Formats: sequence, structure tokens, C-alpha cells
Amino acid sequence: MQPRVDHALIIAAGSGERFGEATRFCPKPLIEVGGIPLIYRTILTARDAGIDHFTVVTGYRASVLEEFLNGAISIPDIKIQCLRNDKWQRPNGLSVLQAKGHLKDSFALLMADHLFDARILINVIAVPLLSGHCRLAVDFRTEGLFDLADATKVAVRDGLVTDIGKGIQNYNAVDTGIFFCSRGIFDALETAASRGRESLSDGIRELARSKCMEAMDIGDLFWQDIDDEAARLGGERRITELVQSGKMRDLSKYNRFPVPKIFP
Repeated sequence: MQPRVDHALIIAAGSGERFGEATRFCPKPLIEVGGIPLIYRTILTARDAGIDHFTVVTGYRASVLEEFLNGAISIPDIKIQCLRNDKWQRPNGLSVLQAKGHLKDSFALLMADHLFDARILINVIAVPLLSGHCRLAVDFRTEGLFDLADATKVAVRDGLVTDIGKGIQNYNAVDTGIFFCSRGIFDALETAASRGRESLSDGIRELARSKCMEAMDIGDLFWQDIDDEAARLGGERRITELVQSGKMRDLSKYNRFPVPKIFP
């Protein structure tokens, strides 16, 4: 029987500079969508998928985010540990590498600034990974995708990722930022870093070269990357629609922790 997947690594180190003054003193993961901070939405949604242990990698304004997360630790059914990436200005693969040695053999990997339906995560972790493999939830609905120009594109063939990157020309899907990983991700990231490439996509590309990077179609389920105010407002509207139509659970009643007020 497959061991229950109960641990998620959340990348939350970036500065969120596309939000302008809103993130000058407040870390991006504390930006609210529908009154709930982005990172808390991620945690609550992952909890609906059976995740109750979280490792969060902080960076920009780390102490502010850690203060918030330390308050969230008091929730009886979840555990949170924070790791700090002092090299947060560099590509995000280093944030993932920061967690090496702190996770189980298989774990979910999530972004702090993505909205998503819990069923995507449930589906991506439902099937055990082959040794050394990782799995990415991908969206084949590239037409009309919010901010496609900035999205990380993915080339998928026969259920495997063959290429990934924001600038690739030949692609048929988009990276949702929802992964199921083995420890193979760390080996791949270290290999990429030894060649001077430090992004998460660089590590995924290494796995793809070895045919160890699986892709899972999310179908018609909802997800959205929140990179700026327009995306935040759009995501807020979409979540309201989904909640009102009964297609997504209302998380507002679980929002027990006010965001710290940040001043210069």
C-alpha cells in the first residue's frame, strides 16, 4: 500500500515586485485574495487534499511571513516549519534545494502564490511515483489562459514532460506549479546548478532528459497564478463564482489569522 502523502513544500521566498508598493514591506504570500492571504489559501487547499505537514521556504521579508506562519502553527491539525533562503534574489530552484534533508521520500511541491482546486493536488499525488520520478500537473487549455505570455510553458509527449520554460516555442501545455516529487528533484536541481542553471524549471528539464518527469492533465479544474493586481482581482472574481456555484469550497470561515499590519 502506498504511504499517505501528507507533506508539502511551499516556495514563498520571492519579492513579488510586480505588485509594486503593495509588497514593498509586506511579502507577496500575505497578499489577500477574497480576504485570505495567498499562502494561507495554499495551506487550507492542500489540507483538503490530505496534507497536514508543511515546510515553507521564506526569503524576502522572511521575518514577517514567519511571524504569520508561526501563528498558523496553533491550528491543531497542521504542522508548519519554516526554512529561510538567504539567496532568495536568485532563481527559485535554490529555494527547493533549501529543503533537502527536511522532507519525506515523496512530497507535494507548491507555489505560495497560486490558487488551485484541491482536486488537482488529490489527483497528482494519487498514483505512486516510479523511483526517481516526479510529476507535474499541467493545463492543456492554453487558449485564453490568463497572462499566457508570462506562464511557464511545457512540452508534453506520451505522458512525459520533454521541455519546460517561459521562452520555449514548441509547447502544448502550461505549468500549474503543482508537483508531486521524489528526492530525485534535489539531484536534478544540483546537476542543473552545477551547470550554472538554478531555476526549478532547469531541474525539471534535467528530469525530462532522463524521461523521469511525468505530466498529468488537470482537465477542466481551476488554477491561477497571482503575479500582479490584475491577476489578484481576476482570481478573486473567479473564486467567488466557483464558490457560489458550489464547485469550490468556501475557505473564508477558516481564516482565523489576520495579516500583520506592516509599516515602513
